[in-house]
Amino acid sequence: MKNIIITLVLFIGISQYVSAQKHKSVIYGEVGLGFGQTLFFGNIQQELQAALGGSFDPAIGNNLMMGFYVVPERWKGLGVGSRIHGTFGTPVSGDAGDDYVFNYYNLALSLKYYPFSQQFNRGLYTRTSIGFGQMTTKRLNEEARQYIHQYAIGSTLTGSIGYTFPLKKSAISIEGHFEYSGRNGTVDKRGDGIRFTSGQIGGNIIVSF
Repeated sequence: MKNIIITLVLFIGISQYVSAQKHKSVIYGEVGLGFGQTLFFGNIQQELQAALGGSFDPAIGNNLMMGFYVVPERWKGLGVGSRIHGTFGTPVSGDAGDDYVFNYYNLALSLKYYPFSQQFNRGLYTRTSIGFGQMTTKRLNEEARQYIHQYAIGSTLTGSIGYTFPLKKSAISIEGHFEYSGRNGTVDKRGDGIRFTSGQIGGNIIVSF
């Protein structure tokens, strides 16, 4: 499934690039940094406790993202592309006295639209992304040199709203976003198919060019 998603993303990217050569289109790239508060949904707390032997509260993480959009002139402010978004959580202390780190990422198909200016990279925008990626949870005890890892893979849906300030040859955007993910993983002695549902609410600063 993961390979299919990646192949589809590459195919769409190449197709849009070829189309951009035939019509009046522009390709925009972007990189960004931000932060986000991880959210736990459902019974993820209990499932992680079963997997790692201890539980912890979700923490704030650092966001790193980059992507590209193909913007045909006739689409009036709408761009389609691909985006990768990763979050690197800060260690937190759990109820077992150890440190826990919660990281996750996704590679997504993405739509970005400027409804009022009708011009890409100018003014208020909305973004919708659907992707596929991995969650990694680590329980660390440096003194005892004990490390326990938990992995899960699944899909992520992200919605964003932001504002872009155009510059001469680039632009800066400030955005807020909400993310929801459902991933399946394996818990020792409990078999496959354990569902982990989590999310994030956060903010980012993005430079596009």
